Amino acid sequence: MKCRKFLVRATLAVATILIVQDGAASTSKVAEYELTFKGVASGGTLVLARTRNRNQRYVVIETSVGELAESVANRLADAINASHAAYRRKSSKEHILWVGGYQATASKGTLILGGGIDAYTLAGTETGLGIAPPPLFLTCSYDETSDKVLIQWVNPEEVYDFILVQCYWTDFDHHFSKRVGGPSTSFVIDRKQIPVNIDDFNVLVIGFRDDIPSNAGAIHLRGHCQEETYGIPFAEGVAPNWTALSTAAKVDKTAFEQGDKYTDLPLYNLAKALLTKTFFQVIKAPGLGTTHGVYRKFLGLTPGHTYRLTACLTTLEMDSVKEDWSFSLHAAHNGMDGKDLTIQQLAGLAPLPDGTSGPKASRIASYSKGNTTKGDFSIVLSGVGPQNSHITLPAGSDTITVWLRFSCSDPKGKVGFSGVKLEDISANPNPKSPEQIKEEEFEEEVRLIKWMERASRR
Repeated sequence: MKCRKFLVRATLAVATILIVQDGAASTSKVAEYELTFKGVASGGTLVLARTRNRNQRYVVIETSVGELAESVANRLADAINASHAAYRRKSSKEHILWVGGYQATASKGTLILGGGIDAYTLAGTETGLGIAPPPLFLTCSYDETSDKVLIQWVNPEEVYDFILVQCYWTDFDHHFSKRVGGPSTSFVIDRKQIPVNIDDFNVLVIGFRDDIPSNAGAIHLRGHCQEETYGIPFAEGVAPNWTALSTAAKVDKTAFEQGDKYTDLPLYNLAKALLTKTFFQVIKAPGLGTTHGVYRKFLGLTPGHTYRLTACLTTLEMDSVKEDWSFSLHAAHNGMDGKDLTIQQLAGLAPLPDGTSGPKASRIASYSKGNTTKGDFSIVLSGVGPQNSHITLPAGSDTITVWLRFSCSDPKGKVGFSGVKLEDISANPNPKSPEQIKEEEFEEEVRLIKWMERASRR
């Protein structure tokens, strides 16, 4: 790897800051992180988020095409300080990045922040300024025999300088962070050495180039169930861990965007269910003759085991669309040759590795004209219904691909989903029933709505 110059660094030299507590001033010392942007902006939304907590705190600005790094850093510092000032005046519900009187500053394209290099990620539709694409397909599974946690992911084509693997467990009371090499695609935790709680275990994986962070891949592990229960701002309009697919020669990136389910959510709230996630994936109509959507892989699974998929889908306002349309969720094991499923397979135009083909192959849920969620978010599961089975991995295959595809000619059409859960029911002697899973989701949603109502009256 060629020598590189660090443009962003975690400064461990301490800085004295002023913190106001109950009207009295006191001093405290914190590490500082110098984030130096490179080049110019592509133009779009730039999100700076804190890594701690499943629902991340963040600040947003809009960049313009060709905007200099110095201007972006200055405006981002101003936005951070303005959100903190509004919070102290109790005139805003901003997701403030930290508590206290510390002021972000900027100089010559460098944004100076409180905290270390592992405290922040960058998201949004902005792709310039030296920001790398995020890792994809983050997977975390637990092997009881070896008592180890296996974390795997896929990197973008251009190699990172290094990767940070961040782990939190037991309501984020415990934290472990490890820097690994840029080409790394896996990390193993031996619980005999680091006794992580596998019933409440969160993992974030962040790539760095020139010390500039990407967005994070993220997953929550609860026993033998991997859950996409978090609130992380999207990069390039696509949910963390996922990537876009299209039968067109080129993916229309404008057809994918981040939706906000709880726009009035006051400050921080822990996402404990798919129905209580802050953000959801919006997929706009691809146009006549094209099918597109998003997909992700779950890696390093156990051959011979059976897995249950749970997802949260919505057809939004598709009841008003007069033309025919189709929105469906699918999951299938990859072939024993280790190759990825092709776009033709994901679109239902070529047989899957198990030999099935057509629009119904490996389908878990589907919606169309006259069959919608009525604008609600609906929980769907594999193994429910006569033509809907769980996913069993054959010998020699350790990967499951999950995908959503959407076809609609009406340009106003759009659908969405909040995320998925994948449970190894072969490793769980007492898996919950579909009714229990749905009831837990609904209870968490009711609890969140009541909490929001109480908070709004304060």
